[in-house]
Amino acid sequence: MKTLISWIAHHNDFENGNFKPNGPTASFHKYFFKHERHILLSGEPDEQNDNRANRAKAWLKVAYPDREIEVRYLNVSDPIDHQEIQSKVSPILAELKDDKIDIFVSPGTGSMQLVWYLSHMHLGLQTTLFQTREAKFSKQKDKDKPELVKIALEQSSLPVTAMYHQEEVRRNTGDNYFLTPSIEKVYDSAAKVAQVDAVSVLILGASGTGKENLAKFIHKNSARKDKPYIAVNCSAFSDGLLESRLFGYKKGAFTGADKDTTGLFEQAHEGIIFLDEIGDISPYMQQSLLRVLQEKEIMPLGGKAKKVDVRVVAATNQNLPKLCEEGKFRWDLYYRLSVVELDLPTLFERGKTDLKQLMDHFLTAKKKELHRPKKLVLDKEAQEILLNYTYPGNVRELENIISRLYVFNQERVSADVLPKRLKQAPANQPMHMDFIEKQHIIQVLEHFKGNKTQTTKAIGWAINTLVAKMKKYGIEEDFE
Repeated sequence: MKTLISWIAHHNDFENGNFKPNGPTASFHKYFFKHERHILLSGEPDEQNDNRANRAKAWLKVAYPDREIEVRYLNVSDPIDHQEIQSKVSPILAELKDDKIDIFVSPGTGSMQLVWYLSHMHLGLQTTLFQTREAKFSKQKDKDKPELVKIALEQSSLPVTAMYHQEEVRRNTGDNYFLTPSIEKVYDSAAKVAQVDAVSVLILGASGTGKENLAKFIHKNSARKDKPYIAVNCSAFSDGLLESRLFGYKKGAFTGADKDTTGLFEQAHEGIIFLDEIGDISPYMQQSLLRVLQEKEIMPLGGKAKKVDVRVVAATNQNLPKLCEEGKFRWDLYYRLSVVELDLPTLFERGKTDLKQLMDHFLTAKKKELHRPKKLVLDKEAQEILLNYTYPGNVRELENIISRLYVFNQERVSADVLPKRLKQAPANQPMHMDFIEKQHIIQVLEHFKGNKTQTTKAIGWAINTLVAKMKKYGIEEDFE
């Protein structure tokens, strides 16, 4: 299908409130329209807020009754915020991925025009850019009609969202979370996901890996950054409480409902709601949530259905596909939630390089937070114990350990003041081969005081294999 898409030119397409027969949109239809449909974009939230869009469509349908004209309302709060505009336009262009798309770039703000250029260059779709030149400025012989100008640009294979937040990824991760190399790729992906407003996100990761920090990062870098961010732990409530919390209730809906109460979905209108521990909700709540995602409306207890505009970011530490296979979680809800999945590794999986950087980050951050005059210094034995601990509680556990050290120590930390559990092999130590192999490499290296030649002979590997394994597991080379 050949589709034309453009913004409504609110000023140039109208005069005294009436659609102009010689405006840019009408002129394009008069002289250049060779398409199967025209999608007109309005920055308003709906037709009640934009009578001009309806007037433009009505005029075009009378003048050209055989042409398909469709209006899309995108609810753009800031017409010069190209990031917000991009997040609203990209899903529509993706929906037209099988079409031959002609983009009429002349109408719209400068930022709207910029988004057309970025979309053409980087989304990899079948797009062609056109603009019109007024007849009086035309270079063609016929001065009675405008001139159609094709904009020749070479497309790139890079996604448009890769252009955004290259440095902001490092700056906008929150005050209490430090971005290390192994986690940076996840945040790079999150920055791209944040720009595509129409998709829900499922964050996977064990407890303490930083799932809510990542959800906040998505909110901060999305078009909804100035709208509400609401977080709720789904595992903390029974069905009845969770339902009333999420969807609200009317006075008298149940015993104790003494006033109308707004639910979290309604409070998050036009923003983002973060549903943590989504894998713990019951089949009843799964059905209720599915309805919200499908219909984009909530049903307050004792009330009537209400439309809501909320982007959902969910998180879980459970294996949802396995729960679906066992009949404990709905496949249809899983597919709705997991349009994009972001997987956060455990602290153990991130390796010692990350662990060492995080330890130093928290030692610096907690000094400031707890108003201590000096940054704590770990002696060598204490540092080794902390580096060799497996951290079943992940980053959150490491942060808590550093806080505890500041409570009981003034300047230096020795091994004898560390909690006993850090010095003992935990009963729930991982049993997979990667863990066992890593621990064996460390033990042999320590035995030979870091000598790789002797270590490879003892294990029976080539030196290149040992170096590759050390890099894979983040094993430091300093064993002095």
